[in-house]
Amino acid sequence: MSAPAFFVNTYSQILFIGWLITAGAVYWGLNKRAGFQLLYLTILSLSIGYIIVIYFPYLFLSNQAVAVTHPHVQASVTLFAFLIPLCKRKYEVVLTIAAPLLISLLYLTMNTSVYSITGGILIGGFISYTYYRSLDWLGSMPDAYLFSFAIILPVFISVLIYPEEFFLLLPGLLLGIGVGASLEQYKIRLELARTQRGAKVFAFITGSLGIVFCFAAIRPTFQIFVLGELITGVFTGLWITLFLPFILIVADVYERHGRYEQIVN
Repeated sequence: MSAPAFFVNTYSQILFIGWLITAGAVYWGLNKRAGFQLLYLTILSLSIGYIIVIYFPYLFLSNQAVAVTHPHVQASVTLFAFLIPLCKRKYEVVLTIAAPLLISLLYLTMNTSVYSITGGILIGGFISYTYYRSLDWLGSMPDAYLFSFAIILPVFISVLIYPEEFFLLLPGLLLGIGVGASLEQYKIRLELARTQRGAKVFAFITGSLGIVFCFAAIRPTFQIFVLGELITGVFTGLWITLFLPFILIVADVYERHGRYEQIVN
């Protein structure tokens, strides 16, 4: 099928890649668990947005049909709302609030309905709020169960999205992120706390270039296949959470957690 125009325009593609790089930077350089949660929650929000668009596309207001939500605005709000509690300085809070507002205004200049943007802001904010309200419950869940759920959920999302093959990229990403993070946790164990800033900059540049390569080269190559979008999503998710950490360990850029001894007084 042909890709929907509002998803494949240049601005939307750059925005989508920017989301992945932002979440990836958290995963590679700050906190792997928070990075995984940010990646997964943002893509999940985008998936929910498109499921709403597919099954409940319009809301009739004053004899005018408007979209219930705008998936890109919704995912942007989810991503930056997640980051707000992690901010330590006032200017960081200002940036995380300003970024989704700016994105919303840009879509407003593209003749997107104000009702759709408002719906995206409300739903995106609600998803992040619900996640933080569920932290106590999620925190008590063993990591093995949590990552198993993260792997199983994309299967159900794929079933809902499948009529629109182009959007299978999203459950593919969720699946790749879930599998990759699980394997990284038990097999690679990237150490972040003892890693120098220069190494983290290298990881950011390499990881970002890899994400761009996935969308510029791998995605066009596999689009001819029925499940090409799903394959691209899985590969991209694995690149962020598994392949790049493996390269960083093999290249001796990062240390492996547990490789050294700690003396406890």
